[in-house]
Amino acid sequence: MCPNAAVTAANLMAALEPTLKSLLTATGQIDTPNGIAAINAYNAALAALQTWKSGTNAQNVIQIIGAFQSVFNTLPLPSTVLVFEQIIEAALVTIIGILMANSPAPAGITDIGVYQAHIAAETSEKVQVLVPTFHRSIFHSVEAQFRKAWNDAVAANPRAGVVAV
Repeated sequence: MCPNAAVTAANLMAALEPTLKSLLTATGQIDTPNGIAAINAYNAALAALQTWKSGTNAQNVIQIIGAFQSVFNTLPLPSTVLVFEQIIEAALVTIIGILMANSPAPAGITDIGVYQAHIAAETSEKVQVLVPTFHRSIFHSVEAQFRKAWNDAVAANPRAGVVAV
């Protein structure tokens, strides 16, 4: 188990707030019932993450994050902001991967290292599908890496109305 997993996951979730609000503002959803529901679901997921401890079962936290994903995925967002939706979704996939790899292994798993490597590889593949331009770095925090992906997308898509964070 990574002793910093809880902090890493919570920091990445906290870093999503300005991106989520930027996306909701740019698409006119920030003050709508759907936008408010998304912010509320996001806040619940962040609160759950902030109380989770590495090495403990994260199933409840994963379910709360899943609830946020469900609300987020129902937002009526135009296709012009798809890249931004995918960056947020990739961050959520990463958070869930961190939680899974740093929770007790499922019954029958005897080598936790192999299990964690499998989760990391699976998570990386999912992120790469969502954001092909994303590049992992051992020299930068995960939230800084996602922030860079967001800001690069803003620079490449200035007409989307989404702002850099």
